[in-house]
Amino acid sequence: MASTKLEQSALSLLTAFENAGKSVSRVIIEGRKIEIVLSTEHDADDFDRIDMRHGKT
Repeated sequence: MASTKLEQSALSLLTAFENAGKSVSRVIIEGRKIEIVLSTEHDADDFDRIDMRHGKT
């Protein structure tokens, strides 16, 4: 029964982070510890995914 309460706590934390606009990549539950890893995809440069080559290279 305790694991269900812990999982509910993890889900509520996940919902809170996503409602705050944060992108969560992983949720890790070890014993009584909940670890939430935020995605760093938005921290990257906006031009990383654009091919910036011009002409022949």
